[in-house]
Amino acid sequence: MAKRILPYRDYSEHDVVNLFALDVNGATLSSFVSNGTGDFDAGVVVSVSAGALPGEVSELRASTPDNLRDYLGASFDGAHIGFNGYPANTGMTVAPADGSGRALGITLRETLAFDENGEKMLYYKQKLDEAQGVLPGQTVPVLTKGLVLLSGSAFASAPALGDDLEVSSTAGKLETATTGTVVGSVIAIGEESDDSAAKKYLCKISF
Repeated sequence: MAKRILPYRDYSEHDVVNLFALDVNGATLSSFVSNGTGDFDAGVVVSVSAGALPGEVSELRASTPDNLRDYLGASFDGAHIGFNGYPANTGMTVAPADGSGRALGITLRETLAFDENGEKMLYYKQKLDEAQGVLPGQTVPVLTKGLVLLSGSAFASAPALGDDLEVSSTAGKLETATTGTVVGSVIAIGEESDDSAAKKYLCKISF
């Protein structure tokens, strides 16, 4: 599971934004797998990349080539052929933050297209939920304030106890604050019981 954020977390649901999907425009969805890692991870620091409020219904991605429509399968290419559009939240999206603008928060779920066996998560909703994931184009919850336990992969470089945190220029990650806006602090550090090199950081965040 590609998670930079570990199971312990303490926050109010009022501090979770459930309005934006991960921007997958031009992304290779075959890499969005449950045993992989990338910008689709849970625990990625994100900023708003598109903020166009939608109408009464979701956009239906029906044209090809289009990575979301092609993910649905059976792309139509002629007249009088029935097809289904792929409903997607593409007007309200977030992308990994790089410190150049205001960050929104940190993702609580992965965006997954395939499982570890190459099967589409589109057809295995229970497995998708068990993996704490959402499908490409679906809204991903973003935490703006709270107490979270992060793995070392959530940081561009390892922070020390008591360090203030800022958004790193390495997209989607945090680092010890120097000149940027402080978005959190490290209040405790631990390690995995079976791997002393695998550090974990308890952080208080507020974006």
